[in-house]
Amino acid sequence: MSAALAQLEPNVRFQYLLGLLIDRRIVALAAEEKKVGDDPAVKRRQEYFNEKALRDFYWVQLMQDRVSDEAVRAWYDKNIASAPPEQEAHARHILVDTEAKAKAIAAEIAAGKSFEDAANEHSRDGSGQDGGDLGWFAKDDMVEAFGNAVFSMKPGDISGPVQTQFGWHLIQLVAFREMPKPAFEEAKEEIFRKLAREEGQKLIESLRKEAKIEIIGVGEAAPSGGRPQIVPQQ
Repeated sequence: MSAALAQLEPNVRFQYLLGLLIDRRIVALAAEEKKVGDDPAVKRRQEYFNEKALRDFYWVQLMQDRVSDEAVRAWYDKNIASAPPEQEAHARHILVDTEAKAKAIAAEIAAGKSFEDAANEHSRDGSGQDGGDLGWFAKDDMVEAFGNAVFSMKPGDISGPVQTQFGWHLIQLVAFREMPKPAFEEAKEEIFRKLAREEGQKLIESLRKEAKIEIIGVGEAAPSGGRPQIVPQQ
């Protein structure tokens, strides 16, 4: 809801939220009159949200204690401010279905046809109408084979056919440049979240070791030492 509300004028947002709270309160009072709070399902939900509120509030306190402003600044100084600047490339490409087609187009370019004209004529990628221009990008922005090819080239080079899951590419490297580094104020929130994830993982593992965990009535429950990871850890 917050994303939608952010588009509204402040007075409209206030009136909407005020109305929402009034409606919720009215319905809750009606539920109390009907003794809905005695329902076991309501009590279970109240217990759940009480436990969640405790966990969320305490977890923020723990993370603030473990991830200090000094730790965030130290990570920035080491990994951003003092690190070698990353490069990004400006390149064009032509995307076709077969290696044979890519080689035939490469021969046309070698014979004098401009890369831009060849891209406009042959590329099945949407960038073809712009001469195959991909703009500026970092290596990791592209699929591995494409990124490896571009960042092994020199400005002005045209690659041989490069295969990816999208088809066969001819690539022209236009230029490299150093990526600007974000200022500390721009990066600190992301750094805090990264460090908090790392510290949170350490903390939960420590708490699990100290806790007595008993799982009853589930055939293949997660082991008490942890849970399956369903997304890669950053």
